[in-house]
Amino acid sequence: KGTCGRLDSHLDKDCPHEPIECTGEGGCGARVPRREMATHQQFVCLQSCPNSKIKAQGSDGETLDTCDVRLSRNDLIDHLINHCKLRLIHCPHPSCEYSTAYNRMPAHVEVCPLAPVSCPRQCNAPNLTRGCLVAHKGDCPNEPVPCVHAPLGCSHVAPRGQIGQHEQDIGVHFVALSKAFVQLQQSHGQLIGHRLKAIEARLEDHSILLQPLALEAQAKVEAKAKAEAEEAK
Repeated sequence: KGTCGRLDSHLDKDCPHEPIECTGEGGCGARVPRREMATHQQFVCLQSCPNSKIKAQGSDGETLDTCDVRLSRNDLIDHLINHCKLRLIHCPHPSCEYSTAYNRMPAHVEVCPLAPVSCPRQCNAPNLTRGCLVAHKGDCPNEPVPCVHAPLGCSHVAPRGQIGQHEQDIGVHFVALSKAFVQLQQSHGQLIGHRLKAIEARLEDHSILLQPLALEAQAKVEAKAKAEAEEAK
């Protein structure tokens, strides 16, 4: 009995040839000789990627992201660092601090406001980013802008850096300026004419309203004069 007990203990705890079950976190359940278990778990037993437990869900509850890769423990570390689609990575643009899963980064890179870009007008401005392009458009020397005399009829358009020379050319704008001056005079003349007519119309209205009063006053004056003439006789 003592010999059997020691044998059982030997088989359960010490015997290198005794098959034992691969258990523990990620254990596959295979029975492997005890002396080969370490090698089995390192190189043979397939472990689930820790990111298999990540369940990123959309608003409708649908699972969007999960990593179902199973690898040996020896390969799992390399997978987590270099290959897992859910490994956390940072935006490749130096000034951007955004980070997300590897498989979602391309969508961010497409719209990253800190992505370095070139001016679409090829002005060679340094340090431009996608987020400042709108503001840069207001300063870009190559951005086409209309002549400041456009309200006077000038239709010339040129890059911002060159439009000043055109705007200072009096000869180019003489005809447009003269025409605009004449139109201004005409419009002012028409405005004054309209205002005079309006004043005349108002005066005429007032004269119509005042005519009975004027007739009454005249009648009183004439009556008074007649009375004074009779008294004098």
